[in-house]
Amino acid sequence: MTKNEKRRLEYGGGCWLLFAGFLLAIVTRQAWISTFDQFGYQLTQPTEPLKTTVMELITKCGDPFTLQVATLILMVLLWWRRRIADSLWFGALNFVGYTLVIIIKYTVVRPRPSNRLVQIGGYSFPSGHTFATTVFVLTLVALISPRLHRQWQHWLLSGLAVIAILLIMYTRVYLRVHFASDVCAGLLLATGWWLITNAERHRCAEWLLRPFDDFYC
Repeated sequence: MTKNEKRRLEYGGGCWLLFAGFLLAIVTRQAWISTFDQFGYQLTQPTEPLKTTVMELITKCGDPFTLQVATLILMVLLWWRRRIADSLWFGALNFVGYTLVIIIKYTVVRPRPSNRLVQIGGYSFPSGHTFATTVFVLTLVALISPRLHRQWQHWLLSGLAVIAILLIMYTRVYLRVHFASDVCAGLLLATGWWLITNAERHRCAEWLLRPFDDFYC
C-alpha cells in the first residue's frame, strides 16, 4: 500500500468515525444534537418566498435520481472513449454508495422535520442529496483535475466543488426536509466512502474488469 492510499484510508476512517458519532447521538437522542440542529436551522434564516423558490430550484440539482442519470451519461461517455475502467469504477462508486445510504435510512428511520416547505416522503438520516452530490462532485473533480496544469486551476476547481456541496446542504436545511445533523452526516459518509474505496481502487478494479477481459483482447 502506497503512502497516499494509507492516508486516504486514515482520513476516510476518520470521516466514518465522525459519522458514527452523529449516528450514535441520533439513535440515543443526545441533547447536543437538538442544539446542533437548531443552530444549523438558524443559519439558513430568514425564510422568504423568492428565496424559497430559488432554493427549490437549486436543490433539484442534487436530487439522487437526477445525479444517477448524470452518472449513467458519464459512464457512457467514458466507455465511448474506451476508458472502461473509469466508467465501471465511478459508476460503482455512485450506485453502490447510494445503496448504503438507503440501508442506513431504513435502519435508523429518523422522521423528517415537521415544518417542511416542500412535500417529500422517506426518512431524514442521512441526507441522500448531500451524499449523492458529494460523490458525484468528487467524481467530476477526479476526472477533470488531471487535465489541469496550473495550481490556480486546481484551487478554483476545488473551490467550486466545495461551494456546490455546501449549497445543496444549505438548501436541504433551509427547505426543512433535513436537520443540520443529517446533511453533515451525509457529507461525512460520502467523503469517507470516496476516500476508503479509492484507497482500494486497484484491488477492486481488477474484480470489476474481470468480466471484460475479452474486450481488451
